[in-house]
Amino acid sequence: LLEGVLDRIPAAEITGHPAKRLPHHASFLFQAVEGESLLLQLDMEGIAASSGSACTSGSLEPSHVILALGYPRERALGSLRLSVGKDNTQADVDVVLERLPDMVARLRAMAPISAA
Repeated sequence: LLEGVLDRIPAAEITGHPAKRLPHHASFLFQAVEGESLLLQLDMEGIAASSGSACTSGSLEPSHVILALGYPRERALGSLRLSVGKDNTQADVDVVLERLPDMVARLRAMAPISAA
């Protein structure tokens, strides 16, 4: 999932340590994309995700964890957290990797400031 997102979406980055991380969680920042807008598109496609930690789901504020890592507020607003569990399949991951790049591209095209 990590490599697939990074390979398919320009100006996407993972947050946190690249190797010392929980194997079933992935946290990304997408330049020039609002996380809440991305969540709405994912939800319409039946893909569950979050823009922050589970304890702050539903908040429109940027993730306090992402801010604590030193990312500026405008970058933190573009965060997305994906988790996989025992009931997820490779097909589920493939659906995300197929649909997420187009969603990010559409949102960037509408953004007042485009990705570098």
